[in-house]
Formats: sequence, C-alpha cells, structure tokens
Amino acid sequence: MGTSDLVETWLAAARAAFPDIEVADDVYRAAIQARLALGIAVADLEASDVYLAIACARGGVAAVRRFETDHIARVGAWLGAHEKDRAVIDEVRQRVRARALVGRDGAPPRIADYSGRGPLGAWVRVIALREHATWHRDAGVVGGDDDALDTLARTGEFSPELAIMRARYQPLVAAGFRAAIAGLPPRDRTLLRLCYVDGLALEAIGRMYGVNKSTVSRWLAAARASVLDAARAHVRSELHAADADVESLLGLMPRDLELSLHGIL
Repeated sequence: MGTSDLVETWLAAARAAFPDIEVADDVYRAAIQARLALGIAVADLEASDVYLAIACARGGVAAVRRFETDHIARVGAWLGAHEKDRAVIDEVRQRVRARALVGRDGAPPRIADYSGRGPLGAWVRVIALREHATWHRDAGVVGGDDDALDTLARTGEFSPELAIMRARYQPLVAAGFRAAIAGLPPRDRTLLRLCYVDGLALEAIGRMYGVNKSTVSRWLAAARASVLDAARAHVRSELHAADADVESLLGLMPRDLELSLHGIL
C-alpha cells in the first residue's frame, strides 16, 4: 500500500473513531505528511490520535470534550500511586488542561506539537506527572523534588504503552548521554567521575582542586546541565522531534543521573 493510500486508510479510521469530530481532509493529510517527513516510522505513528490532537489544537468543542473523557479523566489513576489528595489531583488536571490546550503569547497550544510518535495518552500522562512534580516543588512539600517520573523509572511501574516506548527509544537516549559525556571538557568528565563513580564528597574534591565545596557544587551542576542539554540535542537531531516530544521521551527514561552517569563513566 502506497503512502497516499495509507493516509486515506488512517483518515477513514480516525473518522470512525471520532465520528462527531471534524478535521478537514487536506488539514489531516498535510499534518500526517509533515510527520512522516520528519522521519517518524509508519509503524510508530498513532494516526487517529493525531486526528484528535489536530482538532483539539484548532479548538473544536467536541474534540476537547473527547480529550477530557479519554485523557484528563485518567489523571487521578495516573497519580494514584503517588497522590491521594483529591484537591491536588484536581489542580494537576487543571494544569494539564492549560498546558495541553491553551496557547500562550500567541503560540498554538502545546497539543499542536504532539508528533504522533506513541499514544496520545502516554504523552498526556508524562505532562500530568511533570505537573504533579512541579506542584510539589511550588508548594514546598517535603520530598517534592523527587520527580514522579524518576520514581517510575526506578521501580518500573509503567503502563504497557509507556513500557513499549521506553524499550524502543532507550538505546537512542543512552547513546545521546554517551555522546554528551564524551564531548565534555576533561575537567568536567573528571569531576563527574570523582563524584558519581568514586563517590568522593564535595569537600574532598574541593581539596584536590584547591576550592571550596560550593565551587565544586556549581561546577558539577554546570556539568550535569551540559550533559542534559547535549543529550536533548542528540535525541532531537536523531528523531527530528519537537522540544515537547523530546522532553516527554526523556521523561520515560531512567533519568537518575547518579545511576546513568555511573554506568557510562
């Protein structure tokens, strides 16, 4: 089946899945072709979810209502293992709505950036977990700096669709981290090795360099930030993905740098 025929099949399937939601044929075809042009594999593309995302980005009332019932309504279940306070769950729901569906400063809503690589539900779930972690940090809750995504990555408590995405893209992300570390200046690589492999305290590292531990802490923070930025750039380049998709994908990975850097260094 040629690409054009495949797109028409996807369009028919999306219309069947969302009979009360209207997206113009040419708009949908152009959106799908744009995603395929970015290198998204046919097997990876959630074509019906792209249809819903397009309609939501354009402000369709029926589409937003379906997004609410299919995805926003699941936020409580997604946070169930980490949050029991109904008021907090409701706050996270509202933040997810705003983050996904409301444009800012003239920009389209974030859901317009959904690439279709992986289920829309997985994309929304990552936003919910990030917003939950952000709420804890903003509220100054003890332990709120422990990102729920890191907990999921360490415990393996992923839904089946997230587990599939993690397995598919983890080698690419790992390669990004290896390339990022290889590109660091020698001092930064040494600092990371001393901290994460040798387990030296900041004071001990400071004595080696003749500086105080605050300076070492700043150096390490800068090195970590450089690694993360370079890894993001590697993944973005390899997948031709939008920033939002890269962040969502990295959110599925084992992002605890103490573990990641120890293994790579």
